Amino acid sequence: MIDQPQGDKPALTVVIQSWWTPALAVIMLVVGLLAGYFGRPLIGKNSPTVVDVAATTTVIPTATVDAQQVKQLMDSIVSHTTHFQGDPNATVTLIEFSDYQ
Repeated sequence: MIDQPQGDKPALTVVIQSWWTPALAVIMLVVGLLAGYFGRPLIGKNSPTVVDVAATTTVIPTATVDAQQVKQLMDSIVSHTTHFQGDPNATVTLIEFSDYQ
C-alpha cells in the first residue's frame, strides 16, 4: 500500500461491502439503458434508416439428374449410415448430417 501525505484525500472511496454499491450499479445500468434508448435517434439521424434493395432475378441452371444415379447415391449413403430410426424400407429416407463441434 502506498502511503499518502496527510493533506491528500482520495476523491471517492468505494467500499464493496457498502449497501449503496449495488444500488449505484443498478442506477448506472438504468441510466445507461435509458440514454441508449432515447439517445439512439439523436446519434443515428445522419444514417439512413431505410435501405433500398434492387430486385434481382437469378437464373439457376438445372442439372439433368438420372434417377438411377440418385438411387445409387442414396443406396451408398444409407449403407454407410450407422444410426437408423424407423423403417429401413420406407419410401422416403431423411438423412441428417450434423457436427457437434
